[in-house]
Amino acid sequence: MGSGIDIVEIKRMEKAAKSERFVKRIFTAEEIAYAIKRKTPSKHLAGRFAAKEACIKALEKSENLKWTDMEVVNAGSGRPTLVLHGEAARALGQRKIFLSIAYTKDHALAIVAIV
Repeated sequence: MGSGIDIVEIKRMEKAAKSERFVKRIFTAEEIAYAIKRKTPSKHLAGRFAAKEACIKALEKSENLKWTDMEVVNAGSGRPTLVLHGEAARALGQRKIFLSIAYTKDHALAIVAIV
């Protein structure tokens, strides 16, 4: 079992997201498309970034992981879930992963649990 938590300042993500290079290195095309459709894209990018950081902590592994190996997708209900690819999927193995993202006016918080 593993767990991870991370918090991201939305304004900081707004500044970072001005760099196309940063955005493409961290987020998948689907994550970018999802955020762009929202009223406040930086809020949703911050939530996804926090989820990826929390996932790295929960996996207790950071070497050989690519940011895009961890992808936040929304289930039909709208609930965010993590889909892992590549080295992140290998690190997870047969375990299950759970994600929760919460927002305040200024911050995005993500909690990941692996069982």
